[in-house]
Parts: sequence; structure tokens; C-alpha cells
Amino acid sequence: MTTDTTTQLPPEGRRIAFVGKGGSGKSTIIGFLLGHFAAKGIDAAAMDADEPGDEENGSLVEWSEVVDLAGPVYPAPSRSHLRDRAAKLTPAHGILAIDTGAWIRKAGNTHYAVLSAVDLVVLTLAPTRMELNRAGSVLAALDHLADVGAHCPRLVIALTMVNTSAASGDETADALRDGGYTVLDTRIPRSDARDGYAQVFGRVPPIVTGSPMDKLADELLAEVVR
Repeated sequence: MTTDTTTQLPPEGRRIAFVGKGGSGKSTIIGFLLGHFAAKGIDAAAMDADEPGDEENGSLVEWSEVVDLAGPVYPAPSRSHLRDRAAKLTPAHGILAIDTGAWIRKAGNTHYAVLSAVDLVVLTLAPTRMELNRAGSVLAALDHLADVGAHCPRLVIALTMVNTSAASGDETADALRDGGYTVLDTRIPRSDARDGYAQVFGRVPPIVTGSPMDKLADELLAEVVR
């Protein structure tokens, strides 16, 4: 499937950061998006700014070393060089997606360097009261950047790990929208099945037209060309 959005992306491309708590689906989403963007005729790449512990594995870079994710995945440079490197790695008329580790609100950390480098930030959020409260730290950080006149990317919120048979998705979306935030229509469902999103690491993500990941790709493209 192709999209007319390709003609609307600027020559310098667009950069999207994914932030949120650990396990909220950031790396999985990017792994799928690279394939969906490619299927739509859009050049896409990713930067892995996750900082896992010494005993952790399963990063986006490691995934890309096992299978073809339909776009290159680059390790992030040091914080001081991240913004310039991100600009150089963004494909012309394309998308660079930046993965981050679990959100930590700490001055000088990688998250703030990432926020300074992107046009759009996607907060991945499970629709629970606890995660909604935790999200306040991300929202406050963006408000602070705007208050001090620093570069502040636009924010959208993607609900992930959603139980499609529960009311929590609608309730969380309504609460966020009432607070003035943009919540994407697409929701990434929770699935523990062998072919579910959470189990795809190490395999080529299936590119299915009309799937939640396909719809998310379309929504994000619409956001970055606004």
C-alpha cells in the first residue's frame, strides 16, 4: 500500500520519538512501523537511544541484527551529539523513529536530548490509573520546555497494552482529551498469544494492511505533516 503522504514530507524528513515506561511497547511499535512505512513507499530509519542495564537484552538494535526490519537501525551517539546525528540520519522525505528507555525525568539525561531532536513525541501509555498518574512526569517535562522557550515537540499519546474488551481504554482516552491532550484513535491491543505483538521480537514483523500497527503508521504520518 502506498500513501500520498510521501509527497508531503519535507526534504529534511521528520523525526518521531517514542517515550514511556519500560514495557509499554516502544521498541515493538518501531519495529513494526519501519515495515509499514516501507510498504507505504516511505523511507524510514530508527535510532536506538535505549540504555538497558548490563544484564538486559532485547533492544531495537539487537532485533535489527537478527532480521531485516525494512529500515536501518542505528545506535544513538552521546547525548551531546544526538540532535545533530538524528538530523543526519533522517532519510530525505522520510521518517526517523527514535526509541528511548524507560522514562526518567532527570535533567541532562538522554530523554531531554531526544526531545530536543524531534518534531513529534509519542507517549506510549497503558490505560490504567497508575500509568496515567506516572505520565504526569512526561507531560510536565514538555510543559517545562515550552515555559522556558526551549524546543518543544508536539505530543500525541498512543494507548498500548489495551484490553479491547474493557472500558479502561475509553476512560483513559476521555480523561486525557479532557485535559487538552491529543490521543490517537488507534490502540495497540495487549495479546499474550504466540503471534501477538509482544512475542514478535527476533522475527520479521508481519505487515498486515488494516491492522492496528498499519493504522498507527497512517495516524503518525498525518501528525508529522500537519
